[in-house]
Amino acid sequence: MRDVRQVRAYIEKHRHRRQSNKVLHGHPSPVFWHNQDVSIPEIMANRHRASQSMRKRINLYVGTPYCLPTEPDRCGFCLFPSEVYRDRHQLDTYLNYLKREGEMFRPHLGGTELASVYFGGGTSNLYKADQYPQLMDMVRDLFDVPPQIEVTLEGIPQTFNHEKLAAMKACGINRISMGVQQLDDELIKASGRKQTSAQVFDTLNSCRQLELPVSIDLIFGWPNQTISQMLHDLRAIVDTGINHITHYELNIAGRTDFSRNRRDTLPSTDQNLEMYQVGKTFLESEGFRQVTPYDFERTGPLPSTYLYEQLFRKPFQDNDGQPIGYDAWGWGFAGISFFFGTPDSPGSAYMNHVHVDQYFRDIDANRFPILRGYEYSAIDLRLHLLFQELQGLSVDRRQYASLFGRDVVDEHDQIWTTLHELEWVSIDDNFVTIEGTGVFYLPLIQNMLAHDRSEAMRKHRITASQQSPPSTAASSRGLPEDLASAVAAARAS
Repeated sequence: MRDVRQVRAYIEKHRHRRQSNKVLHGHPSPVFWHNQDVSIPEIMANRHRASQSMRKRINLYVGTPYCLPTEPDRCGFCLFPSEVYRDRHQLDTYLNYLKREGEMFRPHLGGTELASVYFGGGTSNLYKADQYPQLMDMVRDLFDVPPQIEVTLEGIPQTFNHEKLAAMKACGINRISMGVQQLDDELIKASGRKQTSAQVFDTLNSCRQLELPVSIDLIFGWPNQTISQMLHDLRAIVDTGINHITHYELNIAGRTDFSRNRRDTLPSTDQNLEMYQVGKTFLESEGFRQVTPYDFERTGPLPSTYLYEQLFRKPFQDNDGQPIGYDAWGWGFAGISFFFGTPDSPGSAYMNHVHVDQYFRDIDANRFPILRGYEYSAIDLRLHLLFQELQGLSVDRRQYASLFGRDVVDEHDQIWTTLHELEWVSIDDNFVTIEGTGVFYLPLIQNMLAHDRSEAMRKHRITASQQSPPSTAASSRGLPEDLASAVAAARAS
């Protein structure tokens, strides 16, 4: 996209359309992940070579397959894969397979230093109090876990309790992320989530007693939601003294209930922009600082830093000014892994199976439980790391040039020029900074930056499919479009 008129036309065409993801955390979309024969030994050999020129640590994501049933299914909006939770036996079985997968990777990852740990899902607080030490023991047995490392566990209000939280803290989990989404009872019913506002505040009270830092996810843009309702939720959460709030637009995509059946009841993109701006103004007036398009932090007695995501927002250098590769390993069901290399050997990504039965079958057969992967080209690596850095709302031109031998402004000059005219970005000798309305439209900006590469990949995919129709085996391992959308927005997973 090299022509200013083309850029302007693209913006005008898309700025009033609903954005399906809160932000794109990577490139390319897993729609383009076509490699059915992922070689773990080869990936790890490349990682070892990259470690000769940069410090390589791992951000560990440990997935949980299960969620409580809701009506509509998957809270009406969630695109991430999950299985319906029935009983403890499922969790015991899954932990066994998780450990076995870890043993398969021990020759490749054993003893690697971790930068952060994140237990996600699914719903990772479905485990019983006695199972959290098992999770942490598996992590410590496989990796080098430095003292004071941030270990985050996410969950939903109704499956936290004081006993569980105490058990989590005792075994080394030191940060809680709670998906609240909304406090209004009628809006809760709209998503089928079986929670109460009392459960939210009970959990926050327990975390405060245990001195466990906690962050809250809140979503705006619900059917018939008003600005006053949104502000009521924000006020209620802020008044608890919490120091980290993730506040983002309702995701509408794929084959979810909201996407198929309730689009007419949803606010327009312009209305969501207004809600975003009002929410941002309110949070900043309460002492919060915006650190991503949707993350707001303030200082307090307990740490608020969301290290798992923060490390991916500074991919070019560490605090000592040295090149660093923050790889991600997705351990377990639907885990997503990124192993980055150098511009000369860019690295790879892959995703584990999104059906738990297939995940089990591969491990039983002593196969790595991988669905499909992708080998990065040099341009893919540049775009991926650019997308990661943009999460932090600025790009360091000097660091980009040092790593890639080119200026990020020159590389996308017509796009940046147009965005500067719109006052969506500011540009100086050192940084490109996303500002104003551009923060809300960051997914659109990212799509423009990747437009030419994505179009080329799309044409290649169409040509390849016409020349060689996929086999039955390959088709069965495919990634649905709605799931691909979710993966593209996953937290550095």
